[in-house]
Amino acid sequence: MAQDANEPPRVRGPPPGATEPPEHVKKPQVYEIFHGSSREGQEGRPTSAGQPDDVTKSPSSAQPTLKEGLQSIKADDFLNVHRIPCARQGFLTGIGTGAVVGMGRYVFGARIPKAANWAFGAFLLGSVIQFEVCQAQRYQERAAMARVVEVIDRKQTEKKAKAEEAARLRREAAEKKAAEEAAAKKSWYRFW
Repeated sequence: MAQDANEPPRVRGPPPGATEPPEHVKKPQVYEIFHGSSREGQEGRPTSAGQPDDVTKSPSSAQPTLKEGLQSIKADDFLNVHRIPCARQGFLTGIGTGAVVGMGRYVFGARIPKAANWAFGAFLLGSVIQFEVCQAQRYQERAAMARVVEVIDRKQTEKKAKAEEAARLRREAAEKKAAEEAAAKKSWYRFW
């Protein structure tokens, strides 16, 4: 992938300010959300591009294939695994589980390849289970935080309404007192 010094630089797209969009913008990417196994009643529904599903998809891409799935994996996905929430905890639990199960199988008489297979299986199973447990806990925390925020907002609006009502009552009391003082200052007699 390295470029020779004699070779002119490759252009990825038009220069800035060009009127024609780059190649990757010309054809919009359509994302599909899977809600279940059946697609009844969803045909012809407009997508994000504003075109019906049957117009944007070719018949061959109705079901994704393993080859398409593998082609969608990028090297950047593996470099950013540490940024995925719960991935670290899942991997550490999987490593520990795999080591314990593999050692246990070896100590209790299994040969090394068989113990390694058990260790790898335990690693996968432990990692997936811990990842899913962590994700469920995060979901519950988010739901609890949303409830807390809702309660705090409601209490703040109640407190603000009470403060406004108290300020209105104080203002009315001050006006009433000022009116009484003004009436008391009026003399009950007149010289002219």
